[in-house]
Amino acid sequence: MPANLTPQYFEAEKRYRSAETPDERIAALQEMLAVMP
Repeated sequence: MPANLTPQYFEAEKRYRSAETPDERIAALQEMLAVMP
């Protein structure tokens, strides 16, 4: 089932993929979960 993801989600996903430390990844994942519909 497709998801209607927001631009904020895609920005957070971009930060997650470019993160270099576990703390950066966790912060991006938390933001992804927060903006997910």
